[in-house]
Amino acid sequence: MRSSTVPRPQHWISPVTLWRCRLVLVRYFAISLAAALASAATLDLGGNPRDPFASPAEARVFIFVRADCPITNRYAPEIRRLAEEFPAAQFWLIYPDPSETAANIQKHMVDFALPGQPLRDPQHEMVRRAHAETAPEAAVFDSKGALAYHGRIDDLWVSPGRARPMATVHDLEDAIAAVLAGKSPKVAETRAVGCSLADISAK
Repeated sequence: MRSSTVPRPQHWISPVTLWRCRLVLVRYFAISLAAALASAATLDLGGNPRDPFASPAEARVFIFVRADCPITNRYAPEIRRLAEEFPAAQFWLIYPDPSETAANIQKHMVDFALPGQPLRDPQHEMVRRAHAETAPEAAVFDSKGALAYHGRIDDLWVSPGRARPMATVHDLEDAIAAVLAGKSPKVAETRAVGCSLADISAK
C-alpha cells in the first residue's frame, strides 16, 4: 500500500520559522520607528533636529538632566569619570525641560564640566523611549538601538535627602561594560533618585 503523505515542496519553510522571522521584522521596524521619532523631536542647541542614533556606536549612554536639580549636579564628577573610562561609548546629555534655553544649557555644562553632547528633548520622545522618570537618570542602548539598561547611575543616593558616604553599587558602569562586551547587563532596570520629570510638561 502506497503512502498518502504529500511530499513537501523543495523550498518549504516551517510555520515556526516564519513566526520567528515575523518577530524579528516587527522588532526591527519598532526600533527603526522609535529612532525616527526620536531624531525628529530631539534638537541640538542650534534648534536643528539631531538623531543620536545616526552614527554607528558600540554603546550609547543617555543621561537625563535638569539644570535646577542639585542631585544632577552632584553627579557631574561621576559622569565625567564614566565618559573617560568608556571612550568607545557615545555620551549624550538629554535636557527634557522645554523652557530650558540653549544659553542656559551651555552655561550648565560649562559650570559643572559635564561631558558628552547636549540634546534638547522638548517633546519627551527620548524620555519615553528610555522610560526615564527622574533627573539624573541613565539609559544605555546597544549598537542596534535597543534599550539595554535604564535607571540610577549608582546607589549613592538612598532618597532625595539622604546619601551614603560613597556608592557601593555602580549600575551604570556595569551596564556600559556589559554592552561594550556584547552582553546584556545583569540588571536591566533600577529606580533613580533625584528630581522628578513629571512636573516638566512636553512642548
